[in-house]
Amino acid sequence: MKECRPTGARKVLNKIIKIFSAVERSIVRLFYFLIWSLGATIFFGAMDHYLQRKEYLYLGGLCFPVLAVLFGFTSLLYNRSRALQSGAAQRRSLYAAERGLQATLLFVVGIASGSIIATITEFLKIDTSSTPEAPKTLLIYFVPIMLVLYSFSAFFFALRAASHRTVRLVNIRMLARRVR
Repeated sequence: MKECRPTGARKVLNKIIKIFSAVERSIVRLFYFLIWSLGATIFFGAMDHYLQRKEYLYLGGLCFPVLAVLFGFTSLLYNRSRALQSGAAQRRSLYAAERGLQATLLFVVGIASGSIIATITEFLKIDTSSTPEAPKTLLIYFVPIMLVLYSFSAFFFALRAASHRTVRLVNIRMLARRVR
């Protein structure tokens, strides 16, 4: 026996499902962008603070744990991709590992170039503080900061690829079922 729903209603229902799916994907993308933007804002706010005060020891204390996390995340993803069976999950994990490695390398290059610039400014006695006398000299750190910022975005692309289909909206029924 055929269904009694007309084909027009089925098309409308499919359109509504596609719209809700697109909205859900947009919300998840917004979630990752929000995490990325807040994390980058906090990190670069701290970097700016330490660069203006020329407290390079604290700046190293801020950057090296991030570097350790990037190395660890990348190696775990490579090991995960080797442990998975051939298929979409393995390719996604390997892609995430490659993006993690890219983020790690960009972070190292950004930190290294920033260290070189800091050494040169200290040697030449250039004032990089954001005072009215020298307001634009902090811009010499633009390239290292952009490298580190791009490494943050590459890391969050790796995070999104590794957590495929694990972060999604949960309705009340599903939440109640999981709680039980």
